[in-house]
Amino acid sequence: MYLEKENVSSHIAQAESSINRRNFIAGLWHGAFLALSMALTQPTTVISAFVVDLTGSTVWVGGLATVLTVAGALPQLFAARWIEPRPRKLPYLIFAISLRVVSWGTLAWLIYAIGSQQPMTLAWILVAMLIVFYAGGGLANIPYTDIIGKIIPEGKRGAFFGGKGALAGPLSLGAALAARQILANVPYPNNYAMLFGLAAIGLAIASLGFWAIREPINTTVKVESQSWNEYWQQLLMISRRMKTLIAAQLLTGFSLMALPFYIVYARNTLGAPTETIGWFLLAQVSGGALSNLVWARLVDLSGSRRMLFFCAITSALTPLLAIALSPLGWMALLPVFFLVGATSDGRRVGFQSALLEVAPAAKRSTYAGLNTVLTLPVAFLSLAAGLFLQHWSYTALFLFAAIFIGIGAIIIHRWSTR
Repeated sequence: MYLEKENVSSHIAQAESSINRRNFIAGLWHGAFLALSMALTQPTTVISAFVVDLTGSTVWVGGLATVLTVAGALPQLFAARWIEPRPRKLPYLIFAISLRVVSWGTLAWLIYAIGSQQPMTLAWILVAMLIVFYAGGGLANIPYTDIIGKIIPEGKRGAFFGGKGALAGPLSLGAALAARQILANVPYPNNYAMLFGLAAIGLAIASLGFWAIREPINTTVKVESQSWNEYWQQLLMISRRMKTLIAAQLLTGFSLMALPFYIVYARNTLGAPTETIGWFLLAQVSGGALSNLVWARLVDLSGSRRMLFFCAITSALTPLLAIALSPLGWMALLPVFFLVGATSDGRRVGFQSALLEVAPAAKRSTYAGLNTVLTLPVAFLSLAAGLFLQHWSYTALFLFAAIFIGIGAIIIHRWSTR
């Protein structure tokens, strides 16, 4: 009898290990092909350059970045209250990913069908489809955070994010090289149509990872539906617990204020030709790919807070480097885009890990949604930067961003020593 029980326990353990390994690999698959898709349509290079081609306006560049962040953030609290009590989150995630695939594919077809004769029509279509895409991303964030928290144990999250980055690296670099060739050799605006079409295919392939995941159902954690009054009271309590995390994200978020304008600065001030977009994209993707393993290793060895401190210091130096290198011409900005990629991915790895550390298992969806909404003011920084540039210089903008990022680094340092 004892041996029979031991054999049953051994089989159960082997089955659980097999499922955990399958889930880990499926999560890596999704992350790798998602990175490939996003490398083809980087908002700070490809989309910003497309918006400038269509409108010629820095206000449009900054305003679109703001609209997209708001579109991704606002649905999250409402989605969190609705999705959190559900035992299975995976169907909602797959629906959100499918929404994003459809929006990118539709945008690609419309760009090709309309052509270059109606730039403002294309600009508004771009806004509409991007809103759908980013709203789908906001909806996906709620179940994604909970699912990753369930299938990736805390001690392996650094390895997961690092492994995802290691797999994504070659795919992203390949995508960036392909994007450079497409932008340089395919006539405008079909070059952008092709990029969005390929991105839609990449997202569809990425979604296969989540189709393969076996979502564990935690029977020990029960989440009951709440009235709106109870839910708002809970949000107030959680927001107090997250105040340092939110402050760190808001202040270091000033890096996002400058991001869409490095490419505009290179083209409008330093005279970079259109084909250089591909080089800047390649540098940015390379920075993200090569830095991922470093950030992930730092998370596992020193914790997410210490890792975020180093990321914030690098981020504060990036706009200063843009100022220092600009007299050498647009080619000298390639290291700036490399660091943009490194710090953008670093923020994602560090703040995702930090959020999973502070969020109880039963409340991950609410923490994820509230985190996005409370950091929403960052969305308006790009719009503010676009308006700022109507009266001030790029140098002033970059200095302004560096100061606030530096203050954020100080707060993270104090947070990491608690």
